Amino acid sequence: MDIDVEIPDLPAALRDLIAQIPPGRVTTYGALAAALGSDSANRWVGSFVLDPLVATTLPVHRIVRAAGELGLYYTGDAADKCLQLQSEGIEVEKDRIELSRWFFDDFQASQPLRTLSALQEEYTKRLQLTRPAARPQTVGGVDLSYITDEKAVAGYALIDVATRKLLWSTTLTAKVAFPYIPTFLSFRELPLLLRLLDQVRLEDRMPDLVFVDGNGVMHNRRMGIASMLGIAADVATVGISKKLLCGHVETDDMAHREARPVVDGEEVLGMALKSRNSSKLIYVSPGHRIDFATALEVTQSLLAGHRLPEPTHWADKLSRDEVRRISAAQT
Repeated sequence: MDIDVEIPDLPAALRDLIAQIPPGRVTTYGALAAALGSDSANRWVGSFVLDPLVATTLPVHRIVRAAGELGLYYTGDAADKCLQLQSEGIEVEKDRIELSRWFFDDFQASQPLRTLSALQEEYTKRLQLTRPAARPQTVGGVDLSYITDEKAVAGYALIDVATRKLLWSTTLTAKVAFPYIPTFLSFRELPLLLRLLDQVRLEDRMPDLVFVDGNGVMHNRRMGIASMLGIAADVATVGISKKLLCGHVETDDMAHREARPVVDGEEVLGMALKSRNSSKLIYVSPGHRIDFATALEVTQSLLAGHRLPEPTHWADKLSRDEVRRISAAQT
């Protein structure tokens, strides 16, 4: 099992872009995100340049906000940023720069995120949103919890559909190299989830269906992590998300266990489901080798008093418990 692309070293790509900003010029967080290939990277760029290890080795003082405001600086004082810019001959008035005069965006860039977007769009041709031949008897749940931003625990829980009981579980701890960027979660978590399912297969504990913490086709490019995992691992999957990534849904006065369609124009992307009276909604979308109706029906059948269906609930709990155990052992 694997994805047929080399996942890029995004931090290295961003470092290279920042190093290209010449003295006496400035760029913006958005321009750097665009040079990486997606506006979705804007927020990650902003957090990346606040890391002192980055800021003390690269000219991050040359990065400002879209309207020319200086923005945050790793020292915590924008005046430090102002002094560095002025020392390079850039005029700063009331903590603002005239971008039309000083702006730079002539980057030499490979736009790695554009390559990954194209891969997701290519994967949509391999989607199978068809009703399974038989109702799933077992469902596995997978989820990740983070020890640090670069190390995570993947949890797997095997659930019997008829009884909703936990049959078997395992966890796997490994490094995570790709940062979190909206709509690109697959490239952060998929390598670890594929390794986890390899381990599950070796133990002969593969289920009929896998619930994935994330989206299936309820995704800007119709290729969320549940869909990518299903295709890469050749397994039926459903996406179970706690946040609405895209589309629209009318949620007023929803009753317990009621489901309503999430739509983008006239296209149905999945269902919003009120799993508990006092709970926030969850969002269910088919990932691969399953249809919309079966994805919802199996999800509803596996609700047992928690916000999340039992496979996802247990995978989340297992991964969180292991993170706590590892963290406690390190103190």
